[in-house]
Amino acid sequence: MSAVIPFTKAHGTGNDFIIFIQNECPTIISSPKFISNICQRRTGIGADGVIIISDSKTADYKMDYYNSDGSWETFCANGARCVGALLKQKGIIKNNATFVGGDGLHEIEFDNENFAWVKMKPPNYKTEIINLFGFSGRHVDSGAKHFVCESKNLTFSMVEEFGPKIRYTENFKPDGINVNFFEVISNSKIKVITYEKGIEKVMLSCGSGSVASVYHANNNSKLISPVNIQVPGGILKLKFDENWKNVWLGGPAVLLFESQINLNDVLPGIS
Repeated sequence: MSAVIPFTKAHGTGNDFIIFIQNECPTIISSPKFISNICQRRTGIGADGVIIISDSKTADYKMDYYNSDGSWETFCANGARCVGALLKQKGIIKNNATFVGGDGLHEIEFDNENFAWVKMKPPNYKTEIINLFGFSGRHVDSGAKHFVCESKNLTFSMVEEFGPKIRYTENFKPDGINVNFFEVISNSKIKVITYEKGIEKVMLSCGSGSVASVYHANNNSKLISPVNIQVPGGILKLKFDENWKNVWLGGPAVLLFESQINLNDVLPGIS
């Protein structure tokens, strides 16, 4: 079997993706081995994850997100903005659309060509306070699983040290959890750094983790919407109402390039 597979490379605040349109590609694009190989930064295209766009009977389209290790994840907000930008560029959607993620139905809107807003699943707590390695936090479901905790002196190296320890702790086995550290800068700005499971590194950005962080920070500090979220890869914005039923995450969506790759270069010997 030999196939030339078209793809788009994109990123949202440094969180980068390889995007496939399902009906243009062979079924192997959802294989964990294919995904882990193509996400390798030296021998593949290189990305934090893969997104597959497909048709939906209940919305304008469906998106499935896979981490760079090939594992499927419920949702990726940064990736959702990139998918929307791609479909808008192709003329498949306009300035407003609906789509289905692994966590349910979402909406997307565009301010301009490079700034998109995604309506998020209302976040909620899944645990009470848990104390781990000197940090106190809670499991928040914001479309994906996040452990969220505050740090007064937040640094990238600190997250590199403690993120994987928390991610692999007995509390969250067998699947593990994404780990988000935040620092409140003001009542309308917070700083967030995330260690992401399935990618197993500190991220330049994590959209759903940023939502979970603002949700938890707001319960302690009463933030004022909209909140600017400073992540290592740039700035995200979050708008929310008093009851957290109407939650919108906004940020850039950068379409880097479109190209194609030969399946034999990703999985040698498959033909």
